[in-house]
Amino acid sequence: MVNGDAVNGSTGNGDAGSRRARTAAPGSVALVLAAAVAGAWGVGALADGVDGADGVRDALRGDGLAVFGGYGAAVLAGSALRTATPQYRSRPVGAVWAGAVLALAFGALVALLAWPVAEIAPASGHDPVSNRDPGFVYPLWLAFTLLPPALAAAGVQMGLPLAPQPKTGTAAGPGTGTEAGGGSGVRARRSLPLPAGDTVRRGVLRGLAWGAAPFALLLLLSAL
Repeated sequence: MVNGDAVNGSTGNGDAGSRRARTAAPGSVALVLAAAVAGAWGVGALADGVDGADGVRDALRGDGLAVFGGYGAAVLAGSALRTATPQYRSRPVGAVWAGAVLALAFGALVALLAWPVAEIAPASGHDPVSNRDPGFVYPLWLAFTLLPPALAAAGVQMGLPLAPQPKTGTAAGPGTGTEAGGGSGVRARRSLPLPAGDTVRRGVLRGLAWGAAPFALLLLLSAL
């Protein structure tokens, strides 16, 4: 009960906010971001001397390849931190690394989508005719989509845009209403079922939600 309820801030003892803040080890966000930067730089440096890397860089664009390199490093670093801090780990070690595999598989699927998108994405660089520079939208879409699952691998929770919130209604229960309303006839209306907030599956959903707007903007700019 401690692991399941405490990390989700639903212990009912009045300090839900403080427990929610302790779902991840201190410094998790900084570590994930630092690993992402180091991974992006490292992949870019290694790609210069690897046969066939130019083809991948051309397919995903240089900035896209850097984002994916940083994502892989962030997932591994976050999972390692979560494994090494049992007091902040709400799941077994095997489940933590199973989540890391899921996160990396999700990154591979995003890379498959980014492959054709990179061909139509506006190129980086200032356009003196239209006075705009839409080139940042492509790596922005990748970053918005991949950052939530990378943070989730470390146990960090991000908000889910437009997430359904639990609501309480006044619908009377059957009979005397004691089945769900405690005798008062008031029954809670559950929100849509979602994975637990500290899982990579929830992070993937957050990534899809956060990346939807930049992706739509990217498609719009590529059609102009």
